[in-house]
Amino acid sequence: MYLIDTNHLSRLLLDDATIRQHIADIGEENVAISVITQGEIFYMAYNSEQQEQNLRIAQRYLNALYVYRLNSQIAKLYGQLKAELIHYYGPKRRKTKIEDIGISDHDLWIACTAIHYELSIVSTDRDFLRIQAVMKFPLASWV
Repeated sequence: MYLIDTNHLSRLLLDDATIRQHIADIGEENVAISVITQGEIFYMAYNSEQQEQNLRIAQRYLNALYVYRLNSQIAKLYGQLKAELIHYYGPKRRKTKIEDIGISDHDLWIACTAIHYELSIVSTDRDFLRIQAVMKFPLASWV
C-alpha cells in the first residue's frame, strides 16, 4: 500500500500522466492518503483564485481515495519520533522546534501514519529523508 503525499496528489489533481499511470499500474485500491494530506489539499483549493473549480476537482479525487485518520497510537509515535528527531538534529532540545531542523509537523504526522500502518510514502519532500535518519520506512517518488 502507498500513502500519497500532498506534492504527488496535487500533481494528480493537475492531471499528471506519470502519476496517473503509476496508480493505474498498482491499482487504485493500493493508494491512500493521510487526513493531513486531505487538509492540505482543501487548504490549497480554498486558498486558490479558482476556488469552486478547484474544490470540485479536489473532492472528486478525495472521494476516490481511502483516507487514513489519526489515532492514539499514531499520536504516541508522533511524540516519540519528534523527540528523537529533536535530539538527533537539534543543538538545544527544549528550544529547538521541529521546523528549525527542516521538518514540517505535517510531514511528521504523515510519516507516523505510514510507519504505523506499514505503508510506503510517495513524495518528493526532503523532510522524509531527514526523518528516515532516525526511523526507517519505505519512501518512493513517482516523478
